[in-house]
Amino acid sequence: MLKKMVILAVIGFVGVTVLAGTKIGSYIRSEFQEARKRVEDNIAPEKEIARLRNEIKLLDKDILKIVELLAKERVDVQQLEAQVKELAARQEKDKALLTSRAEAIKNATEFVMFGNRKVRIDAAKAELQEGVNRYTAAQKALDAMEQTLAQRIKNRDLLEKQLETLKDQKETLKVAVDGMEAELNALKLQQMESKYQTDDTRLAKIKEDLKKLQTRVDVEREKLKLMPKVFEAPATSDISGKSVDDIIAPLNGSSKAANRPRDDD
Repeated sequence: MLKKMVILAVIGFVGVTVLAGTKIGSYIRSEFQEARKRVEDNIAPEKEIARLRNEIKLLDKDILKIVELLAKERVDVQQLEAQVKELAARQEKDKALLTSRAEAIKNATEFVMFGNRKVRIDAAKAELQEGVNRYTAAQKALDAMEQTLAQRIKNRDLLEKQLETLKDQKETLKVAVDGMEAELNALKLQQMESKYQTDDTRLAKIKEDLKKLQTRVDVEREKLKLMPKVFEAPATSDISGKSVDDIIAPLNGSSKAANRPRDDD
């Protein structure tokens, strides 16, 4: 059974894929979109409000994600700031030391004192060069760290703005949904008070049923009025004063006979 279901699913997928670029596929998509729109239009406003409230609650997950990212970014920025500060201080110290050694070498004739060490000028220059090379490499690293720090600070600030914006938007949406719910309740009250109710509540159906019942009562009343005309015999005219000729006058097509004076008048 499961195998058959899988095969049918594959066939259905292949069929939809084949029709996707054809006119039939276009018709299917159009019908699907219209059906979807009809379903959405038939959703009760109360259910839509409940759905929107649930969506607003789900924004808390998005807020928590930003909070997590922001917390990590803040810690990373703090640590990077400490590293940059430490390396910058070391660079300042090394720069001052190298500058003082360069001055000492300039003023020396054969030997130079590096702290407690006595160094020949050639060796001192070599040490100075090595120190300058280390300083230059460290400075490049410091520059890169400062650029990274600037970018991380920018990311941190953007996350903070996102968090504040999302929080504000959440509150704004809650107020908007509350306002829509109040407006819907006001409309319901107007519909209850009006004899022309357009919603599908029980009250509206009762009003509609009463209207139909009134129509049925009016129809029965009119039928009652018509009954005597249908079943009662028509009133007979008095023929005691008519002669035989008057009675049969219509048979002869003469209207004058009916109006002709009788001999006994």
